[in-house]
Amino acid sequence: MEVPKALGVASGLFWLLLASPAAAELKTIWAVGESTKVKANLEGGAAPHPLAASNETFDGKRVRLFGLRNEVLAFQLILRGGAAETTGVTVELRNIGSIANAKTVSDDGDRYYLGRRIELFVQHYFRLDKPSATSVWKPGSAAQPAPEHSQGLIPDALVPHRRPFAVAARRRQGIWIDVYVPKGTPAGVHRGELVVKIAGEVCGLPGCKLPVELEVLSETMPDASRTKTMVFFSGWEDDRDSMPSRYLDDWKTAPKAKVDALRARHFKLGRRHRLTFFIGNQRQPDETLRRRLTGVAFTRAAGYEGPGEGLGQDMYSVSTFGIHDLSRDEAERWLAFFARHGAKAEVFYYGKDEPQSAKDFAEVRRRAAAAKPMATFVTTSPRDDLAEVDIFCAGTNQFSVKAARHAERKGKRVWVYNGNRPFSGTFVTDDVLAALRVNPWIQHRYGIPRWFFWEATYYKDFQGKRGQVDIWNQPLNFSNKHGDEHHGDGLLVYPGRDRRFPRSDRGFDFPLPSLRLKAWRRGIQDVEYLVLLEAKGRGAFARTVAETMVPRALSDELSEDDPVSWPEDGERWIRARKLLFSALAGGNAPRLEATRIARPPEPWHRRALRWLRVLLDPVLRSRRRRIVSATAVGGFLLVTGLMAWRRRRTSSGEKKR
Repeated sequence: MEVPKALGVASGLFWLLLASPAAAELKTIWAVGESTKVKANLEGGAAPHPLAASNETFDGKRVRLFGLRNEVLAFQLILRGGAAETTGVTVELRNIGSIANAKTVSDDGDRYYLGRRIELFVQHYFRLDKPSATSVWKPGSAAQPAPEHSQGLIPDALVPHRRPFAVAARRRQGIWIDVYVPKGTPAGVHRGELVVKIAGEVCGLPGCKLPVELEVLSETMPDASRTKTMVFFSGWEDDRDSMPSRYLDDWKTAPKAKVDALRARHFKLGRRHRLTFFIGNQRQPDETLRRRLTGVAFTRAAGYEGPGEGLGQDMYSVSTFGIHDLSRDEAERWLAFFARHGAKAEVFYYGKDEPQSAKDFAEVRRRAAAAKPMATFVTTSPRDDLAEVDIFCAGTNQFSVKAARHAERKGKRVWVYNGNRPFSGTFVTDDVLAALRVNPWIQHRYGIPRWFFWEATYYKDFQGKRGQVDIWNQPLNFSNKHGDEHHGDGLLVYPGRDRRFPRSDRGFDFPLPSLRLKAWRRGIQDVEYLVLLEAKGRGAFARTVAETMVPRALSDELSEDDPVSWPEDGERWIRARKLLFSALAGGNAPRLEATRIARPPEPWHRRALRWLRVLLDPVLRSRRRRIVSATAVGGFLLVTGLMAWRRRRTSSGEKKR
């Protein structure tokens, strides 16, 4: 039987529309806080995420935030795809009460933060199939994160939401939302609405219109953070082939002013996250440095608005990583410049990076003596035989509080750098998101003046001789001659453009943040709650919360085989911050239930297995020892078996007699 032509066309159109990705519907929409990574892939088949129904940020019907003036708050919206891909998806959050973007906001990299109160980012995922190895934790130990953190589609890079996006079938897509609370925001509850649209129309799920409530206290978070930091990023004149080459076709010949503008955008990104970014081998002061030291570079006139507005850069490193010697005359010229323009900044000569041998230490002493009267900084633990060094900076796995206090009594400064589990959180992509949040708590609890992270824009893996890395598609960006292979190490900031790998170009002429950068900011802001409570006479309560969250850290209190002492569950960190917020709100101190915020105790069987591994580890590490041990065990079993066999024969003979 022949189907009428009109009916056939209509039928075809019907099925075409039904199969169209734009017509596909999302399955669920929910929200979660800023210390939980939500993978794109669905664990456990079609089962919902354990936090999807409700959590500390989302009660199943609305998003609830709380914060101070001059604080940046954040949460995530999670969209779960249905049976088919959903295209043409957009998310809007126009305002939360009086908090809204100015009409003049733009993507001009030089003025990006002016009037910008609300930012929405689409999360970019990396497929991981193995964990980072080996220097960020001891492989196979209790210190290593659980396997699920290094398997699957892990979110990290954040791309500003400017155009419709797709949600893949049976996948999750996260949207990260930042909300900056201006200093003049009225105290009280502010309300807004998140709207999810498909092809320009509000979608049909209950979560497509999601109320947002924000409670703001009358307290204002200070511009200057108590936890000081220093974060290096590449791209000075002698290494333009790193960061600048991702943005500029003419990176070799571009005028310095053009590259300076690009660097300034990185400094502003750091400031917006309460971090002090710094750059490398600048041989002499210039106008851009003067503007940063005086705070002019962080004013509205210079295109910046937000935390730390108008404050000068609080540190500077001369000859970062010990690239060259520094003479007394050069040191005095630098110091004279800082006396005029940056008297409050800590300026130092980076004498050498990670000295190891007697020859290295002799070079440190020579360089430090030649650079006087400038202070010398070296990345090593405090040593009595390096009297010429003024600032020691130890890795978290080598940082001893006792040694630091001993050195400080001798007039030295002792800082910390990078991160190793279980002594601290790490900076790699396959650690939990709370790993970056905990570090400022450790810094504050143990009185460490400054935390140094070695690199934020490690796009060129020169240590592993792999050259330029397509970091939007290759999560393993760091390797070296020692066999280390790390996901996201030295990489907290992603390039908005990518001239090296055009298919990875995101079309933004400014740097883009990561989830880990956001997590570090969250921890820095948490500490400001502790500091404000101390100023209000509630230091005992603040210390109790801090000690509950971080009972042990650093090398005095932990070994490399131990698990971390702090909670890896982001929900527990939100509960802890709620306690601090409630205490700041006034009235009686809230009841502290340690079991709701502390890391759950380790089960006895895991503890037993861990100690068994510690006992066997010296044997298992060496191939020769493994062979000797296996031979010894085999011999023992053979002798034991022969003896048992002989006893049975003897017993059998006696019975026969």
